[in-house]
Amino acid sequence: MDEIPTHGFVTVGSAGGHRESYVDTLSGITGLTRLIEPRGISTLRTLVAAGSVLFATLEDDNAFFFAVAILRAVLGRRTVAIFMNPRRCFTPGFNSVVRRHAFRFLKRLRSVTLLSILPFYLDRRFASVADDWIYDPQFWDLVSRIENAGWPDSALAQEVKRQANGRPILVFLGGPSVMKGFPFLAKILQAKPAITDRLMIVIAGKVPADQKRFAELVSEAGGLVIDRYLTDDEVLSAKLCATCLWACYDPSYDSSSGLFGRAMQLGKQAIVRRGSYVDSIASHLNYPVHRCTFGDIDEGMAILMGIGEADAQPQPGGIAATCRDQSVARLRAALENRDSAFAEATGGNAEPRR
Repeated sequence: MDEIPTHGFVTVGSAGGHRESYVDTLSGITGLTRLIEPRGISTLRTLVAAGSVLFATLEDDNAFFFAVAILRAVLGRRTVAIFMNPRRCFTPGFNSVVRRHAFRFLKRLRSVTLLSILPFYLDRRFASVADDWIYDPQFWDLVSRIENAGWPDSALAQEVKRQANGRPILVFLGGPSVMKGFPFLAKILQAKPAITDRLMIVIAGKVPADQKRFAELVSEAGGLVIDRYLTDDEVLSAKLCATCLWACYDPSYDSSSGLFGRAMQLGKQAIVRRGSYVDSIASHLNYPVHRCTFGDIDEGMAILMGIGEADAQPQPGGIAATCRDQSVARLRAALENRDSAFAEATGGNAEPRR
């Protein structure tokens, strides 16, 4: 895909979590220079002076983002930002009220475009604090690699497949936490350790102190716990060898899921929380998932016992490419400041800059 003919930066304040992946993906499709550095006066000056600026996640530092966006608006310069979780504008509390009114103000500035990664079809209120939406970049960032079969392998993935010995593989990736539903998974295995007789369970990520006991429950049930940080190639190769990825998160965390996005791109099964945003997105995209009521041990056991069955295995298709094409069109229109193209890219469903 051609790069957008513009000059400037795609930026985040640090490379932790998904941030660097977002920057790499967005830089690749926009032609903007990567800028990953702590927020300070020097960075502020650099971004205010740039031709175009794309914040890969505005939630890095709300105050810094607002300062840059407003100063650039005064100078008539474009600022586009990816809004990770507009839901936080509508939770109870004074801070949410302030956040909601602040983003509504920014939305009125012609030179600022806010793009939510939570689709408006999940909650129409999101349209009051963002100009439009795109799909989470981790729903479509592997498309070019899929087309070119550019896959890494790793000793970790080879060992997982060796130990699985033909069993289907469930992978829980990243540091285990309450938010990610790790205690729930551990309690399912504690209730029925025999699950591991037919299903290889892999926990891959540095285990924090407060999750050590749950990691022990997984090990006692016959699961494999890889208690360390993984390289990028190890993470992707683990997803590739998985039959199913765990994306059944605690109800307190209701947002997008890069793991679900990767499962969808790779044609893998995913376990998601029934009634979550990810559940709704999967339904909208017509992608089959295992839906589990969070905390329901019996339902969780039944789902784990069914992983790998042929009739439950999704088939990779063009969903990720469709997500990419739509998202890139909206990013392109936002960065080029073309209201007509923006309206066409959004299908007339979002309000262009006023």
